[in-house]
Amino acid sequence: MQAMKCWLAAAALAAASLAQAADPERIVVPYAVGGITDLYGRVLAEKLQAGQSHPVLVDNRPGGGGAIGTAFVSKSAPDGRVILLGSVGTATNPAMIKALPYDPADLLPVAQVAVSPLVLYARADLASDLPGLIAYARQSPGRLSFANSGVGSSPNLAAALFARELGLQVTHVSYRGTSAAINDLLGGQVDAYFDTPQAMNHLASGRIRALAVASPERLAQAPDLPTLDELGIPNVHASSWWGIFVSAKTPAPVVQALQARLAQVVGDPAVRQRAAEMGAIAVYRDQPAFQSFFDSEVRRWGAIIAAEKLSTQP
Repeated sequence: MQAMKCWLAAAALAAASLAQAADPERIVVPYAVGGITDLYGRVLAEKLQAGQSHPVLVDNRPGGGGAIGTAFVSKSAPDGRVILLGSVGTATNPAMIKALPYDPADLLPVAQVAVSPLVLYARADLASDLPGLIAYARQSPGRLSFANSGVGSSPNLAAALFARELGLQVTHVSYRGTSAAINDLLGGQVDAYFDTPQAMNHLASGRIRALAVASPERLAQAPDLPTLDELGIPNVHASSWWGIFVSAKTPAPVVQALQARLAQVVGDPAVRQRAAEMGAIAVYRDQPAFQSFFDSEVRRWGAIIAAEKLSTQP
């Protein structure tokens, strides 16, 4: 009991010290301005700054598929003032990038802050449901084409997992970003695409259909859309997600203080609303739960990357 009191006192002291420090805190976004990671990072920064006597800034450090910004945080001072808003790429880069500019062991997962289950979309004139899409793929091996937003991206990995689980031969078509991929799906240049629920905005065009969601539960915003599990494909769960990381040398009281602030921010109704507008769900996982989830993502996607021989480098 005495040890617990000392630990709580240390965490409270760490939080108070962080709040009173004059230097700004920085949320490092390892991608360019304007993407969903950047936009959500700005939502978090705005809320994290509440009650602080210093600014909380978003520091965009794009490049290397997120590796440059991640390396910066891994080598930063372990004081909790420089944090990374990481994503699925944080889990996959060690398998994707041969000359990784940082040691993954130098990063500590702190908390998950959002998730966006991927939805399987397809050309409306190709199939009216998932069995129809699968039948098309089986009848013409290699003809079914899946768009993705880049080699090793969440849509790419989801499509690879889907095809492997069903024993399908498909063609993967990589684009530089989500916009180009969805535009070609709408234009009929590609057949299918795993994307976030935000792409449902295009369903009204009548050119694409949403066939299933790759999560264990149905989406609140699309309660009639079945899960892949319900359609007999139980092992294809894929999502975009976001979490906070710090230098692995950051003291436990500082990590706990940061967790407490993040839990409060993610639980804010305004943050949940802003996340929903981006096609994401604001969720909070504490350090042990997020560490376990992150480790499972590293193993799961690492196996797919190796099996598919994916790499962003020769």
